[in-house]
Amino acid sequence: MIVRITGNSPARTIDLMPLSKHEAAVVAAGKPGDGDRWAEGFPRDLDRAPCARVAHAAKDPGPFGAYRIVPLAHGLTIGTAGFYGPPDESGEVTIGYGMVEPEWGKGYGTEAVAGLIEVCRAHGGVAAVNADTDLDNIGSQRVLEKNGFHRVRTTEELCYYTLRLSV
Repeated sequence: MIVRITGNSPARTIDLMPLSKHEAAVVAAGKPGDGDRWAEGFPRDLDRAPCARVAHAAKDPGPFGAYRIVPLAHGLTIGTAGFYGPPDESGEVTIGYGMVEPEWGKGYGTEAVAGLIEVCRAHGGVAAVNADTDLDNIGSQRVLEKNGFHRVRTTEELCYYTLRLSV
């Protein structure tokens, strides 16, 4: 299921496109296949690890896998967003997201996180969405806060955030 997120302007509209195991393996390998349209610098190392997890998973993660972030403005894959796995026994999921640096500050991260929240609401059983950012990554912290996340703790290196959903 492709998740289309319409920002407050047409330029901010993105598609979150689920990665199949094969597509995730292609991203993890860092070599585009025929027809792949990747932005300069994609995939980043931070895109490859989650895609490798999806590619080598014993079973299909379903909606709680990895997604390509594709702005409709240019149609290039600029990053990934997704889940570290399905909801745990207490109904919690952890998300991650990121994109190539030239695309920072355009609202795509905020829209990608909104899309992951939409996936959680559409599939039910998710009571809380967790995320963390580097202490100095103010942009990512703002992305989470714009989506309703609250900082729950901070260490010397990371800020941890949670968004509670009603189930």
